[in-house]
Amino acid sequence: MWRTIKALYEDLLLWVWLSVLWWVGVFLVLPAAPVTAGIHNAANRVANYRRVDSGFFWDGARETIGKSWLLLGVNILLVAGVAMNIRFYGSSPADWARIISIVWVWILLIILMAGQYFFPLLWQQDEMSLKMVLRNAFILALRHPLYTFLMFLFQVLLIVVSIATVLPIFLLTPAAVVLAMNFSLVGLLQELDLAPDPPPGA
Repeated sequence: MWRTIKALYEDLLLWVWLSVLWWVGVFLVLPAAPVTAGIHNAANRVANYRRVDSGFFWDGARETIGKSWLLLGVNILLVAGVAMNIRFYGSSPADWARIISIVWVWILLIILMAGQYFFPLLWQQDEMSLKMVLRNAFILALRHPLYTFLMFLFQVLLIVVSIATVLPIFLLTPAAVVLAMNFSLVGLLQELDLAPDPPPGA
């Protein structure tokens, strides 16, 4: 968590700029997925102790136009599909339907927890395979549920704090959440000896 704040502080102007670019891309709709991939590329480099500048944002957006939309589309469809099931079964007066709706709520939570790893894994893996991204994201979320849930809560907290302070939601929230996602992934992989340890003094 502290690494997210430290990274924001050390390159504040860069992350403000990338956040603004992300907001512009989302408002324009068509570039929404590529700009999401782009800002994750920059954040993943920081999480892995590598140099970063705005050029990596543009490279990431340009290189993953198709894959980023597929990944974002899968994420949206999963969440929307489960949310519809929750609403359908939750609106029924039958007890059995309410039990099923609770099961769907747990499934939604798992999807949201795994979803925080989707775009970070796109850049963390040696092979940019969407199948491997989805597989590994759900494996990490299910095998390490407490860690994944706490990191997810931290990201929600960042959003809540940003909404409460109004201006930072536009300037820093995207960068803060994306950095938190990538730091949480790399931190977990380091614990599993699947990512290099931080260099001395990092």
